[in-house]
Parts: sequence; C-alpha cells; structure tokens
Amino acid sequence: MAIGFNLGFAVVLIALGMYCVITKRNMIKTVIGIEIMAKGVALSFLATGGMPAQVIVIAAIAVDAIIAALMLSMIVNAYKHSGSLDLNAMRKLRG
Repeated sequence: MAIGFNLGFAVVLIALGMYCVITKRNMIKTVIGIEIMAKGVALSFLATGGMPAQVIVIAAIAVDAIIAALMLSMIVNAYKHSGSLDLNAMRKLRG
C-alpha cells in the first residue's frame, strides 16, 4: 500500500514539474519545475529500492543542489543583460 502511494505521489510530482516546464516562460518557474521533477524521481527511487537507492538519492540531491545554484546564477546574469526573466526575451542575446 505504501509503495503504491509513494509511486503515485512521485508520478504526480513528475507530471507537475513537466507541466511547469512546458507552460511557464519565466526562467525561475522553469527551474522550480525542473527541481520538482528531480524530487519526484528521487521519491520513486526511494519507494522502490533499499539501501543502494538511498545512497543514489543522497548523491543526486547533492548534484541537484549544485545544478540549481548554477541555474539561478545564470538567471541572474541573464536578467542583468536583458532586464527580463522571460525565456523568449533571451533570443535577442544570441550572437
């Protein structure tokens, strides 16, 4: 029962993150959607695996935090150059 509930919740998290990535044009909301999807994948690993899955998830969370920090720093840099957080506004930055 608990595995089914956890996997169901993981699928909901992945779907919610995918919806956020597909529909939102704000860069910060897109990053949040990617983070939600990563947490859904981590939950599915934890629901189906034992001790090796826990080790993989801890490593994935550490890498996920680094990636989030890098993405947010790139967003700050892009905002300084374009003055907008809209993904479509980034097209004018192409060189």
